[in-house]
Amino acid sequence: MAEGGEEMGLGWFYRALREGDRRNVRRGLDIITAAMNREKKVMQEKLYHELLQKSGGVKADRCKVFLFGEAKTGKSTLKISLKRGPVSAVLRRLSDSSSAEEPHDPTPGVDVGTFDIPGVGEVSVWDFAGQSEYAVTHSMFMDAENTISIVLYNIMDDIKGQEQQVHWWLCFIKSCNPNRRPNVILVASHADKVSLNTGTRQAVQLLQLMTSEFKDQLRISDEVFLMNCKETRTPEMDRLKKLLATLKNAMLEHQRQMPKLCAKITKRLSTWCQTKCSPKCPVLRWPDYLDAVKEIDPHVDEKFLLKSTRFLDHLGEVIFTCPTASDPIIVLKPNWLCTDVIGPMMAPVNFPIPRLERTSEDYVTREEIQRVFQDVADVDLLITLLQEFQLCHSYDGQTFIFPGLLTQTMPNHVWQPTSEPKVIYFGKQVQCADTTDMFSSGFFPRVQTRLMREQENRPLLWRDGAKCVDRNVEGLIKLSPDGRAVNICVRSAQGDKVQCGKMLQQLENTIADVLDECSPGTGTEEKVLSARALKEHREEFFSYGKEEIIKAAAEGGTIVQSSLGFTEHVNDLLCIEVETPLTRNRPELVQALRHVEPILDHLQARGILTVEECDVIRTNTTPQDRARALLDAVGMKGEDALPVFQSVLREVDPRAADMLMATPRADELQDRTDQLSRHRPELVQALRHVEPLLDHLQAMEVLSTEECDVIRAHTTPQDRARALLDTVGTKGEDARQVFKVVLEEVNPEAAEMLQ
Repeated sequence: MAEGGEEMGLGWFYRALREGDRRNVRRGLDIITAAMNREKKVMQEKLYHELLQKSGGVKADRCKVFLFGEAKTGKSTLKISLKRGPVSAVLRRLSDSSSAEEPHDPTPGVDVGTFDIPGVGEVSVWDFAGQSEYAVTHSMFMDAENTISIVLYNIMDDIKGQEQQVHWWLCFIKSCNPNRRPNVILVASHADKVSLNTGTRQAVQLLQLMTSEFKDQLRISDEVFLMNCKETRTPEMDRLKKLLATLKNAMLEHQRQMPKLCAKITKRLSTWCQTKCSPKCPVLRWPDYLDAVKEIDPHVDEKFLLKSTRFLDHLGEVIFTCPTASDPIIVLKPNWLCTDVIGPMMAPVNFPIPRLERTSEDYVTREEIQRVFQDVADVDLLITLLQEFQLCHSYDGQTFIFPGLLTQTMPNHVWQPTSEPKVIYFGKQVQCADTTDMFSSGFFPRVQTRLMREQENRPLLWRDGAKCVDRNVEGLIKLSPDGRAVNICVRSAQGDKVQCGKMLQQLENTIADVLDECSPGTGTEEKVLSARALKEHREEFFSYGKEEIIKAAAEGGTIVQSSLGFTEHVNDLLCIEVETPLTRNRPELVQALRHVEPILDHLQARGILTVEECDVIRTNTTPQDRARALLDAVGMKGEDALPVFQSVLREVDPRAADMLMATPRADELQDRTDQLSRHRPELVQALRHVEPLLDHLQAMEVLSTEECDVIRAHTTPQDRARALLDTVGTKGEDARQVFKVVLEEVNPEAAEMLQ
């Protein structure tokens, strides 16, 4: 070991890994981690101070208060009461004494307002509608930092109903907030309609029940609140405000300064709503927004402005989105998008249909959107926002399908048995891991929107299902009646196992990506569906756990379906194509074939590939994608093409040629399956931030700089995670052991999956 703890080589570290010398493994990790952390911290501090130097900084003293609860629990009333001062409270009490009970005026969508709460300070209050038709969009806004959530329930409801309602909202909050424990306050409303002793006893019991169940996921206050939300000057209201102030101060105590530019923009927002755009459409595209900000700072840097605007988005001051095909869009008034757009858009009454249940054939036309939003001049911009938030999809630009509006459940006749003798079925199940997990309300409508965007053939949609067709394979995604499981089924009447596998993987990826977008805090468990039960078209779905599959494969290959009393072969459950030299070591080959150009020249000269086929392969953007396209193209040419391909590889890339014909040892296959493949879906979800892993693996010479850059080039966290797992999987036993130990250091929860 060199002076100062620096090691000139890493051979000792690999030896320690192979020999199980955890002391030296830990020492090596400590050395590398400390050095990298020092370097990263220096870079982060440098960037942070550069930003502050450029704009100056101010202390942020704002936070968000989210109000959740079913309809008529008093959320909007509580919001009004919170912001009242002593004078307005007296006037309100005098008014209430002479008036009848006010009719319920439901909140459309999410009502957002920023105001000063006496004793608490300035906060951004978000009142989330309790009606189910609006809940599909709530998850878009529920992942904000510096947030206090208040969950209201009606103390007059039956006890079971109270528990179910509060539990649902707590699961919802958890599903949208991974890697942190949000602050939550439970408030029992309508205290004026129940005796103090009875109401308090019920509130205490419910608080204890929820605190016990969510103790590891949420910070639920241990204070009991039983309130009449209309009354302002009460001990209960004073206690609630005091608690809000305490939580707010605790959250903001360690918050760093934000750029002054953000504060200056905040002060101009209301003016810009009147002068820079229509008050009825307070939205700016990036060029207009940049021009407006240049009135504040003529020399503002665009990259710095992007970061500042994202910060304002986190604070709830603006809504910032970056469409893939156009400039970024800034909603200057979040209340407008939430209440004036999403509210009317998700209200079925605004888009009537001549039947009881809405189907995917009941389009919303551009004319209907213009009618509902007749005061909005730029309807095209409005539609862009709706599509950007994955609320709808259009095939022709004139008619739009809103999955969140669908009410028809999937009819039985759309997925009937087939008499084809070759038909094969496969399936996966993604279910909530425990009682505190749920799929957010926006999850399944977004899955359906993604299917419409991604599938070549138009899918059939229902409130609880979707059916896809591609070539000779049909796919079905079915939401369980309780909404806690998604069942994915594929079948081919021609027995095409390869195409079944491709569609199953595509549907799995879509579900995993949407879960990460709108339900990232939901813990899930993946199971394998019984192929025989699928083929028999039973009403329920029957599944096997992964451990059951692995154990059965090791003990003869058969597995018992205990609920139905029959056995199945593991090979009939797993949608894996027949192994060939091109598929056996495909991940390794994809990484090895970095330069396909000379290979294409040889294969074209020898008549294996045509000019057009070579050009198609070249159009892929990354080396890995070009390698995959090459392997796919050669695989379609039949057995005669394989020896020619091997001969070309022997001449151009001998290492890849050896890899092509190599047969992995049984222990290597078992190890790779156990360590990286067995829990691949869970790892893809857990590895949301691969950057620290890449830094460690590059420092340990497991990955090259080029390989890290290729992984970073992927656009989504899931694709970066998949690329990382694929690359590490090609590096052999030592690399996989390093990866495992690095995970223990950087992401212990993910490391547990490899045990």
